Amino acid sequence: MAAEDSSSPSDSVSDEELLALWRVRWKYSIEELTSLDHQRKTWLDAEKPSVHYTFVEFMCCYFDDLLCGMSYNQFVENGYVSKQEKDAVIEWHTALDSYNSPGNDDYDDAAILNDPEWIRIAALGAVAWEKLQLL
Repeated sequence: MAAEDSSSPSDSVSDEELLALWRVRWKYSIEELTSLDHQRKTWLDAEKPSVHYTFVEFMCCYFDDLLCGMSYNQFVENGYVSKQEKDAVIEWHTALDSYNSPGNDDYDDAAILNDPEWIRIAALGAVAWEKLQLL
């Protein structure tokens, strides 16, 4: 017996709605990765309400869940981000992509938060986030 399609036209989501949702998640992910205060409050909380609040999960959400291995040029070509948005974040994105945690231990959130290179990347990201908000 074939599976029945139980969705109705009112259940469907338009491409525009999916794009809008992707953009909200993209901006939220950038904000999380550029706010050291938010990271300190969430990553170091011994009673974390969610495993999301870790370096590993923040990076996975941004690179794996949102960017899916695509380049920013592809996102511009497909209309997900503007060239101005890409230009605002690309330096930070490149630095973030090449970041290596201290001792290559991506699960040591405290060491990452104290790493001068992470602090530099977050500061670079804070500037990118400010530019992005102005567009």
